[in-house]
Formats: sequence, structure tokens, C-alpha cells
Amino acid sequence: MCRYTAGIVGGLSTVAACAPSEQFLNMAAPLGIGLGVVFAASLGSMFLAPTTALGSGLYSISLYGGLLVFSGFLLYDTQKIIKHAETHSPYAIDKYDPINMSMSIYMDTINIFIRIVSILSNGGSSKRR
Repeated sequence: MCRYTAGIVGGLSTVAACAPSEQFLNMAAPLGIGLGVVFAASLGSMFLAPTTALGSGLYSISLYGGLLVFSGFLLYDTQKIIKHAETHSPYAIDKYDPINMSMSIYMDTINIFIRIVSILSNGGSSKRR
């Protein structure tokens, strides 16, 4: 499972770092809306049983939509860190802090890992005989 996460994170970070333009920096608003939808679906799936049609749909939105949204956030955060590193002036009052800026990539990686584990474990709904 760690290999899948490393493959996704490494591939998406490479795409973001090698992108010729800053196209992923324009995704902030759609990603925020997507995060709101995933959050609402997560709240809704807490109150509805996943055996119902609506509960199952909300769980799927939370799981697969969350994977999609956090993959987009990984692209956005990677390009944001690269842009700050390229445009930061050495004479600026505030210092460039790549460690604290990298915490967003770390959290995106954790969220992607959790969703991959949930997908590969089949959501815990399969019964073994």
C-alpha cells in the first residue's frame, strides 16, 4: 500500500514540478469547493448507513472524491512551494521556510494513503469465509 501511495505522490509531484506553466495554481477555488463536497459527504455518511443507496453514494463520494481532491491539492501545493522558492527575495523581511510549507504536502500524502488503504481493503465491507 505504501508503494501505491509513493507512486501516486511521486508521479503527481513530478507532473507539478515539470509543468511548463503555473496551471495548477489556478485550481485553488475548485479544490476548495471539492473539499467542501467531500467534507459534507463524510458528515452525511456518518449518519446514513452505508447499506442504503444514499449512504453508499455518500461514502463513495467521500472515498473516491477525497482521493481526487487530495491529489489535486498535492499538485497545487507542490507548485505553490516551487513558486515561492523561485520568487522569494533574499532581502525580504520574512524568511522563506520550506519545512513549514511542506507540511501541506505531508498532509496530502497522509490523506491519499488513508483513502488508498480504504479502497484496497474494500471499505471493510467484504466478508471472508
